[in-house]
Amino acid sequence: MNPAPPGGACLLLDVRDLQARIPIEGGGEVRAVDGVSFSMAQGESLALVGESGSGKSMTALSVLGLVPGGRPSTSGQVLFQGVDLLTLPADRLRRVRGRGIGIVFQDPATSLNPVLSIGRQLTEGLRQHFDLSEARRRERATELLSIVGIPDAAGRLGSYPHEFSGGQRQRILIAMAIACEPSLLIADEPTTALDATIQAQIVELLMGLQQRLGMAILWITHDLALVATLVDRVAVMYAGSIVETASVRDLLRRARHPYTLGLLGAMPRKNARHDSGDRLSPIPGQPPDLRGKIEGCAFAPRCERVIDRCRVERPPLLEVGAGHWSACFRSEKA
Repeated sequence: MNPAPPGGACLLLDVRDLQARIPIEGGGEVRAVDGVSFSMAQGESLALVGESGSGKSMTALSVLGLVPGGRPSTSGQVLFQGVDLLTLPADRLRRVRGRGIGIVFQDPATSLNPVLSIGRQLTEGLRQHFDLSEARRRERATELLSIVGIPDAAGRLGSYPHEFSGGQRQRILIAMAIACEPSLLIADEPTTALDATIQAQIVELLMGLQQRLGMAILWITHDLALVATLVDRVAVMYAGSIVETASVRDLLRRARHPYTLGLLGAMPRKNARHDSGDRLSPIPGQPPDLRGKIEGCAFAPRCERVIDRCRVERPPLLEVGAGHWSACFRSEKA
C-alpha cells in the first residue's frame, strides 16, 4: 500500500515503487532510489528528511526525469495529476517541468547562468510554456522579482547573478520556479547555503507563496527542526527508501522507527544550556554503500534494537497507526 494524504484530499502526486539505478564506471550501479512510495494532495506540504546520501534529492530528480549519470534506469510510477511522468516522451515531460512542477535548488551560485541577465533567465520558462509578447514577458519578470522582494525590480532585469547577494539570488531562483505558477514546488534544501537570518526570510517567503498560489510544496531537508513548523507530513528516508512517514505532529511525538528516533536524538533542543549536560546523541556508524544489494534492513548495522530477522529480511513499510507508517519489525514496540 501507498502512504497517502488524509482522506478527502484531492490527490496531486502519487509515487509508486519508484526505483532509480545509476551505472558507475567499471560496472555495477548505485541503487539511489529503492522502492519509494508516497502521495501528496493539492496544496499540501510534505518533507523528505534524512542524512546526506539518503536519497531525498535523487527522489525529487527522479520525479522530474532529471536523474544524473550516463544511462540511468528509472522504474515504477510517478502519477502527476493522473499522468505517469515516467512514460512521457521527452518533449511532453519538458512541458510539465516549470509549468506543472517547479524546483528550487540549494545553491543559487551553480543554478543561475553567470553570463545571462536575470531578466533573460526569468523569461525563459515563460518563453517555453506561454505564447506571450516580449513586453508581456518582461512585465511578468518584473512582477516576479517584486513578489520575491527584489528592490527596483524593473531596473534589475538587466543585472547579472554576481550583482546580487546570496539571499537575493535564492529569491531569484524561487521567482524562476514559480514563474508559470506550478501546482507543485520542489524545494531542495533551499536554505542550506544561507546564514540563519536569510534562511528564515526564504522559508517565510516560500510559505507565503504557497498560500498565495495554492501550490503544494515538497521540502527536501536534513533538518527535522526546520520542517516541524512548515509541513503537514514527513517522510523519513534512509538508504534510498522511506522508513517512516506520518503527520509532522505524530512523528515528532511518537516516532516508531529507530532511525527516526536517532535523528530526533541528534536534533538540537530549544533553550538547552551548554552546561546542562543535555548533549546531542549522534547515530553511530555510517550509512551503507548503495552500490550493491543490501540484505535485510539497511539500518540494522547501526541499530541498537536489531534482531536476527532484521539482518536477513527487509521490513516492509506498514501502517502502525492512523496515517503512520513504519518499516521496522519492532515498530509496534517503539
